[in-house]
Amino acid sequence: MVTIRLKAGMGNQMFQYAFGLRTARALGVDLRIDLSLLLDRARGDQHVYRDYDLTIFNVPHDFIISPTILRTLYKTKSSKVCKLTRKWVARGKNYVKEPFFHVSEDILANPTDNTIYEGWWQSERYFSDIAPEVRQVFTFVHPIIEQSKDLLQEIKSTNSICLNVRRTDFLKTDNLNTTNQDYFVKAAHKMADSIENPHFFIFSDDVKWCAENLNLPYPTTLVDHSHKGIKFGNYMQLMKACKHFIIPNSSFAWWAVWLNENENKKIIAPTKWFNEGEYDTSDLVPMSWQRM
Repeated sequence: MVTIRLKAGMGNQMFQYAFGLRTARALGVDLRIDLSLLLDRARGDQHVYRDYDLTIFNVPHDFIISPTILRTLYKTKSSKVCKLTRKWVARGKNYVKEPFFHVSEDILANPTDNTIYEGWWQSERYFSDIAPEVRQVFTFVHPIIEQSKDLLQEIKSTNSICLNVRRTDFLKTDNLNTTNQDYFVKAAHKMADSIENPHFFIFSDDVKWCAENLNLPYPTTLVDHSHKGIKFGNYMQLMKACKHFIIPNSSFAWWAVWLNENENKKIIAPTKWFNEGEYDTSDLVPMSWQRM
C-alpha cells in the first residue's frame, strides 16, 4: 500500500494525488490518502488553512483516517494531538519526503511499497505514463450549473482565451506574488497577435481588481463568482473549456490547462514561479507551454 500525505490547496492536492496514484499503479498496490497534515489546525495564526478539496472529482476517497474523525480530534487545536496522529498514521511505514522541487529521478524510477510520500510533486512527469487514468479521476462530480450553461456555450463557440488572475492569498506571500497587471496585459496582446478574433474570459479570485485594471481592447467577459460552484469546481470546468490560456503561477490554473484536451491550445505561463529560493521549476511547466 502507498500512502499520499496531502497538503495545501486544491491544485496542490491534485498534483499529490496524481503522483500517489502513479506510484501505486507502478507497484500494483492500493493507494490511501492521509489528511493528518492537511486538516491540522494547530499550526499558528499565520498559516493558511485548507480543507480536503478533491470531493468535486471522481477520486476514490480511500482515507487512512476519515476526515470526520480527524476534524473531531483536531478540534482541540493541540499540536501534540496532531503530531501524535501523524505518528500513528506513520507506524510501521517507510517515509519519503520530496528532496527538491524538480523531479527526483530516483523516486520516479524506484517507487517503494508500504511508504508514506510527502511533497509537492509538481510535474506531469510524475504521472504522464498514466495520464488517461489521471484525467478520468479528475472528471467532475457535478455538471455545469444552470446559470453557467449560456456562458459555457459562448466559451465553446468563440476563440476563447482563459485569462486567470490570482491575487488575494498571493498578495500576502511575497514569494508567490510574481504576476501583475503588466504581465497579464502583455500576455493578452501576445496571445491576441496569434489568434484570430480572440475573446478573453477573465477568471479571478479578485474580480473587482480585474474590472478596474484589465481593460483589454478585445472582446472580454469577466466571469464573476456567481459561476464558482462548489469549491470553485464550476469555475475550473469553465476555465478548462476555453481554447487557449494565460495563467499565473497557480496550480489551480495549471490543472485547468492540463485537463483541457485541445491539441492546438496556446498557453502562456510566467517565467518566474517564485520570487525567492533555489527552486528549479523547469519540470513544472511543460515544454509546449510558453513562458514570459
